[in-house]
Amino acid sequence: MEENEEFEFIENINIFGEEIQCRKGKPIQLLEYNVKDDQIILKRQALDIIERINEPLAIIAIVGSYRRGKSWFANVLHGRHDGFALGAEVNGCTRGIHMWDTPFLHNGKRVIVLDCEGIDEPQQSQQWATKLFILCLVISSSFVYNINGIIGKADIGKLFLMNDLSKYIKLPNNCKFLPRLVVLLRDFMLKAPNDFRTYFLEKLNEVNVEASDVIKERFADFEVYGLSYPGLPKEQLQHMDKASTPEFEQDFIVEVITAVNGIFNNLKPKYIGSSPMSGISFAKFLQECVRSLNDPENHIQISIPDEYKSVIEYVAQKSIQCCNEMYQRFMELEIQQHQLPMLWKDFNEMHNKAFDEVKTEFFNRILGSATQLYEFQQEFHDMIEKDRLLFHEKNSKALYQYNLDLGIKFWKTYVKHGLTFESIFKTREDFEGAIAIFEREMLDNMLEGPESERVMAGFKSKEYQDAADILQLYGILEQKYAEEIKANQESQT
Repeated sequence: MEENEEFEFIENINIFGEEIQCRKGKPIQLLEYNVKDDQIILKRQALDIIERINEPLAIIAIVGSYRRGKSWFANVLHGRHDGFALGAEVNGCTRGIHMWDTPFLHNGKRVIVLDCEGIDEPQQSQQWATKLFILCLVISSSFVYNINGIIGKADIGKLFLMNDLSKYIKLPNNCKFLPRLVVLLRDFMLKAPNDFRTYFLEKLNEVNVEASDVIKERFADFEVYGLSYPGLPKEQLQHMDKASTPEFEQDFIVEVITAVNGIFNNLKPKYIGSSPMSGISFAKFLQECVRSLNDPENHIQISIPDEYKSVIEYVAQKSIQCCNEMYQRFMELEIQQHQLPMLWKDFNEMHNKAFDEVKTEFFNRILGSATQLYEFQQEFHDMIEKDRLLFHEKNSKALYQYNLDLGIKFWKTYVKHGLTFESIFKTREDFEGAIAIFEREMLDNMLEGPESERVMAGFKSKEYQDAADILQLYGILEQKYAEEIKANQESQT
């Protein structure tokens, strides 16, 4: 897919406009929560979509209080008012986490926007609310926290978890892991401060000093955007997915566009160490994180080093398998096109071309440290070498058979007829002349390689000696000369 992907819009799509590109697709559920079993359940359809992504992957998670317009803002990131479901009821509409079924391309990155269930709604278990917050924080590359613009103790949601983040997330020692933080202050009706970031930290400091300090420490470079009241009548406010852009307050639209552009301009891929994740690695990372959260013995803690190790090994093995299959297909197609046998020079060129292609693909896929990459490279080379030897053996057998068939043909044409009673060679010179023609024809027509030497050695050790015995029997060759031929051929085989 190209960055300016063209597509047919579905009927009645509600485009946002204002130079925010509209994206094709529809929402699907990525995961749900089983309250009874306290288990997060991933959806296979969504994982299949993610696993097909080859580009670096950027994950935008929209998290925060329920009934604060998270889903609508997630829609706007797709250039539209509709898409993710909006509700007019008191309780939240979104359950679990939803994503777009067609991740879009932006500046070389494939983007997935996650519309997350609202946190701390009345019927939600605290266990699930905590898991949801931690999971989104771990898997996202941009963490958009959507809260009430007038910040009070009840409005900071799960930000207090920042106070003791190590209780929930075991961080890697040697790399930056946490996502870029973006705070949306919704329905901000006060006079806009000179700097929303400073304002947010000041207000957060008033209600939770530790959370404020941790955010300043762990998210040194984060963004805060104030979004004023949308300006819609109550009836339309309950159905923002059906409103048109001109119906909103102009200040609100400008603020939304500023926030959307800021998010996209600062969007980074999700990394594992220093390597950007693609679909395969992210899907595995997500599965491992969910597995950890589902394990009651982990006490809602995700060990990032452990998950990294699992993902790196998984991706390496998948990459080795996939690239090995690519090598096999390439070689088989080339062999079908050119047919065996082929000269070893051509065979080696074919192998080198196939290996260069899959080697590039392999290094584009794998992750890990320099030591890990070296180990995976050795394993990959060993597997390719096994397949190369199999193809080598096929060509060697084909070369041997080709040269042997030539030998049988030329022996029959130039030598064999002179070994029968009806047309026996008259003199030793006749026999030597026939042998000379046979060898010249073989030299001119055989495909070079060790196989041609084996074929000639076989003729000299059997056919030449059998011929000498026959001619000696008929008195054409003296015993001494026949023995010299045998001795000479034996010394060459």
